[in-house]
Amino acid sequence: MSNTEAVTVRIARPEDVPAVCAIINHYIAHSTSNFRTEPYRVDEWTALLETHSERYPWLVAESGGEVAGLAYAGPWNPRDAYAWTAEATVYVADGHRGKRIGSLLYDELFKRLEQQGFRSVMAQVTRPNPGSEALHAASGFERVGTIRDAGYKHGAWHDVGIWQRELGSLDDPPRPTLPVE
Repeated sequence: MSNTEAVTVRIARPEDVPAVCAIINHYIAHSTSNFRTEPYRVDEWTALLETHSERYPWLVAESGGEVAGLAYAGPWNPRDAYAWTAEATVYVADGHRGKRIGSLLYDELFKRLEQQGFRSVMAQVTRPNPGSEALHAASGFERVGTIRDAGYKHGAWHDVGIWQRELGSLDDPPRPTLPVE
């Protein structure tokens, strides 16, 4: 059996939020891939899901009946001219890395964003983070910039790479993006 045979990707549901918080809180506590320093509470993530999930896809990967990862999109910038650009984030649960779950999640997320009419997706990757940088490069992103010494966490300053992936062709004028199906 391949590493991806038992993994399914689906839209996130409210009952997934405790598992989602556990995954992200692991990264908050043990890495610099998330600059937040305090763990998320379930009610915070429930509110984020409710706020963003109509316009932006929020996905989870399930493996063996548990949430093994998540990928979601949100606004890159709230100004109207940025309406066709989303920001994407992906996390894979500890113990599930190396199974291509991040790639599966991103592939589905980008397919959905393009179908909705988004034309560009951005990602911010703390540096150094060779695994995340490799995932973003393999997923069609190009590093378009670096914010030097953007954040201080775990006793050191860290750069943030700005990555961009173009999705579909540009309509002129663009049509409004569609809601999540």
